Amino acid sequence: MQFTVEIEQVQPVLKLQFSADLAQPGIVCIAGKNGAGKTTLARAIMNFTLADTFTRTAADGIFSADSVVRYSLDGGIYEYRYDSALGTINTRAPVPAALRRLVSVELPMPHGHRFNFFKTLFNADHDIRSRIVLGRYERPERLIAFLSGIYGDSRFDDLIEVPFRGGRCCCIVREDGRYLREDYFSSGEYFLISLFRKVTEGSRLVVIDEIDISLDASAQARLAQHLRSLCHEFGVKLVFTSHSLALMQTLEDGELLYLERGETEASLTPMSFSFVKFLMFGFPGYDRFIIAEDEVLKGFLEFVIGKYCPPPFQKYVIVTGGSGPQAVEMMRRNRRSQFLGPDANVITILDGDMSRKAAARGEHCIPIVNVETALHRAYREPGFSVQFLGGEALDPKGLYKQIVRRSLLSEAEIFAIICQAHDAEMREFSALLTRFLGRAAN
Repeated sequence: MQFTVEIEQVQPVLKLQFSADLAQPGIVCIAGKNGAGKTTLARAIMNFTLADTFTRTAADGIFSADSVVRYSLDGGIYEYRYDSALGTINTRAPVPAALRRLVSVELPMPHGHRFNFFKTLFNADHDIRSRIVLGRYERPERLIAFLSGIYGDSRFDDLIEVPFRGGRCCCIVREDGRYLREDYFSSGEYFLISLFRKVTEGSRLVVIDEIDISLDASAQARLAQHLRSLCHEFGVKLVFTSHSLALMQTLEDGELLYLERGETEASLTPMSFSFVKFLMFGFPGYDRFIIAEDEVLKGFLEFVIGKYCPPPFQKYVIVTGGSGPQAVEMMRRNRRSQFLGPDANVITILDGDMSRKAAARGEHCIPIVNVETALHRAYREPGFSVQFLGGEALDPKGLYKQIVRRSLLSEAEIFAIICQAHDAEMREFSALLTRFLGRAAN
């Protein structure tokens, strides 16, 4: 089931399309600079469920006569166009209630549901108190596990959940009988309880704008792992926006999109963490930049520099593009905008199987197909130092992961084996790195 929203002429967005496959549960993070349109996208998705979203949450003047927000879901198309009489967008064919229930959106303060829930809890205090006294509450085991995993401690072991007329309220009951309602928890704790409910209450698409705003760095670093598991458990696609490096660096391939405004339209592009970090924050203080295809190649290059090259004269950093094509795009984007630095200070290193695509200046390949394939070939040689049952049946990437995961060889030991098998080629290749890092090879 594919959900698509198209936005045209809704400030600051000139044109933007976003799609999510609701049949594929998981998490997606959207990053981008301020003003790129992240909150506008969240509002547009929320408008699918609440048609007065823009009226309640956005400033006047964001619409024009050409403003359109178009949705498609489950074979239906629903279009909102600017209505001059209302001063906002409107539709003649409302979204059916059954489809609206599939989508849930949470905006930042003061518009999010969790902020409106404060009053509900305050008004229900007597009801909640009575139910606690009568023992009419439950122990929310899954929620406790979720919170404990993110915070890494046992502070929620005594959490209870009290059903009342307006919903459910989490509390911690003290030994003296007094209790602490969830709206008196820290802002981060209260937010995570609200987030848990969003994911587990039956919607297929959940969108959270500024997911990291109330969380400390350690909670941000653990959040993705537990949200990923929760979304797969409940069959939910969770889309959220963030500026948090601690969170973004824990995302897996395909979970990070970068939103940026162009001259005629905005674009959402899958990118690696390193790529996004450069675009949003830069890397001040470095003289040379090496763009590697992926994390494995990055580690291999660091090993090669340490083994074959004299101490680098220039201060350098190796970043990853996430894939060969993304690494090439990162290099070519730098030629246009020099967001890393001058062309002469930036090179791209790709796996050997990308040699046909590394045609431009500054784009190079290692002298082997790739690290995983080199290990795979060495593993099949007689007398290889480690073996395990089923290893010969694995493909190169699977074999590499299993050897590292089982601690049969460290990554440094793997790199040493590969360099020993290809010593002459690696010495020739390392001369390129030596020149780039500012010293002539001896």
